[in-house]
Amino acid sequence: MDKIVELLEKLNFSKTEAAVYIDLLKNSKLNGYQIAKNLNFSRSSVYSALDNLYKKGIVFLLPGNTQVYKAENPSTLINKMKNEFVETTDLLEEKLKELKVSDLEERYLNIEGYDNIISKTKQLLLSAQKEVYINTDFNLESFSKEFIEIANKGVRIIVFSFSKVESKDLPIEVYSHNNISCLGKETRMMLVVDCQKTLVADRGAYREKMLGAFTDNILLCSIVSEHIHNDIYLLKLKNRCNDNLITEDIKLNTMLENR
Repeated sequence: MDKIVELLEKLNFSKTEAAVYIDLLKNSKLNGYQIAKNLNFSRSSVYSALDNLYKKGIVFLLPGNTQVYKAENPSTLINKMKNEFVETTDLLEEKLKELKVSDLEERYLNIEGYDNIISKTKQLLLSAQKEVYINTDFNLESFSKEFIEIANKGVRIIVFSFSKVESKDLPIEVYSHNNISCLGKETRMMLVVDCQKTLVADRGAYREKMLGAFTDNILLCSIVSEHIHNDIYLLKLKNRCNDNLITEDIKLNTMLENR
């Protein structure tokens, strides 16, 4: 029951409303006094919950002189809530599009959590019109649907990775160091879309939670784009010379190198 109450609360039921609805489902029909007794709630809180549920069409009053309530069938209720949610979100989308949004404003968004990084990456991929640059050790199959959709629009997708990459039949160009396997580790995502939007995220050596940032600042997009290009240039030069080009005499002995 606790889990059902928790789920109903996520659908804008109060804890009392959720408990009242469940009690009515279990007992077919009851009045407020009986519900309050079953739940050991105050009658005022139960009557208030019943009033709210009645106004929302979640419970019904049965004909007669006494106020006896019956709960809406769960399947009917869920379908009604789904339809209302879709209608509301569709209307909200239309209204938000009517707002005048400045295209000149540069946005910076912090993003926390693996699932949110994945979601933002997919969103950005689907917005691509010409080219996408990626540096990652993520499983590329996670974005197969998005890769295929934008490739069908003529978008060029370039992927670099320091680890082995499983690309299978994905419509992407892959440049990778095939001598390192990072399967399952998924620590880095650097993404640039049309040289206009970029997402940079990593898990970090001393934190488990993934953190990232999105921006449409053109300077930062250029820096990340150049970074990915330079990684590919170095890889191609290494393969051509059959040797590691970054030797000790080239290094700068900086904090970055010594991390």
